[in-house]
Amino acid sequence: MKKKCKNVNDPAPIHVLHLIDRLTGNGTGNWLRDIVRLTQSAKVQHFVITFSPDKGNWVYGDSFREKGIYRPFPMPRGLKWLKRKPTVWFLVRYLLVLWQGLKAFFWFRPAIIHVHTCNSFTAGLLLRVVLWRPLVHTVPLLFSQMEDHGVAWLPKLYARFYNLVDCFFTGASREELRKIGIPDSKIFPIRGVIDLQAIEAVRKQRSEHHKIIRESLCLPSDCLMALSVGRLHPTKGHLYALEAIPSLVREFPNLHWVVLGEGKQHAELEERAKDLGISTHVHLLGYQDNPLPYYAAATVYFRTVILEAENLSSYQAMAMGLPVVGFDTGCETELIRDVGHGVLVPLKNINAFSAAVTKILTLPDRGREMGRLGWSYSEKNLDIQKAIADYTAVYIALKKGVKVQSEQLQRDVW
Repeated sequence: MKKKCKNVNDPAPIHVLHLIDRLTGNGTGNWLRDIVRLTQSAKVQHFVITFSPDKGNWVYGDSFREKGIYRPFPMPRGLKWLKRKPTVWFLVRYLLVLWQGLKAFFWFRPAIIHVHTCNSFTAGLLLRVVLWRPLVHTVPLLFSQMEDHGVAWLPKLYARFYNLVDCFFTGASREELRKIGIPDSKIFPIRGVIDLQAIEAVRKQRSEHHKIIRESLCLPSDCLMALSVGRLHPTKGHLYALEAIPSLVREFPNLHWVVLGEGKQHAELEERAKDLGISTHVHLLGYQDNPLPYYAAATVYFRTVILEAENLSSYQAMAMGLPVVGFDTGCETELIRDVGHGVLVPLKNINAFSAAVTKILTLPDRGREMGRLGWSYSEKNLDIQKAIADYTAVYIALKKGVKVQSEQLQRDVW
């Protein structure tokens, strides 16, 4: 059998060093996993460094280790006492990240540094200066969310050191970046966010998932299922949905609310459900590595976030063709108003939320036609392959030392 030779003209893959705070099951961790999983290895190869030491319980840690792109550094035994001194421990973590980055420089030879989260951004700036490699940053949150997360200092760093960052990719707000002085030439919108191929595979088995999920929860086969996906935190607004459930159950006795996510609000939501007498209609299932079957089984999606508008979870609901009821947060990423795949209600207004859900569930098709608008929009605009193509194009340009403009990507020049 003749051995296939590699074309000598084929360019070597670009090595990208990723920095992320931790590999938990949040949106940023899931985003990095998809980018790594779906990027062509012949074009780009990845290696991941985390800002926090790995305790062995991170959602994506094992899958990254199996791919050989992640070598966790555990907490040094002799330094565990530093945890009692937060400021010193913070500095030690920076030194550990720098040490990991320097080691990766010698054996991995990264051409690009790509930073994904908040604390890692400052470490990325330092590595950019020390290693003198181009720096790409994916903005993880709206500025209001950064404040809620206790990292209100991050936009100030953006404003002061943006000259060290070659590209700011954002799926949140371009206007926020402009207001702090970052030039448009450095702001790149994320054009796609979801794996449409994976979603389509689940969509084709919708009736099967409808049956399996209900059986697993011991629910009637004909019950209505409302779905929420997101960590159990006040900013995700789950409590507002919970307060709307009693009136909805009176109207639709076979309605059940399924929530996927973990967080500090779990006990509060459970206790409130008991107080409202609706515990049998509320199902807090925790984190699910593959939430798509639940989307396929659902009747309607509750988008109750109070700081952002669309996020990865609501994009998946759109792509699955679910009608969506969401709070109007005033964010520029809002799609319900333009696409028409759901109903927007005033922020934190429980009565309006309940009325909107009732409106959808009393439609002859339970909002399926409304949901199809989201599915159609997703097919045209939300494929993650667009983002991967943009990332790859930027990596190539920066490696070549070519100045890249966001307008070029939008015109599909690359």
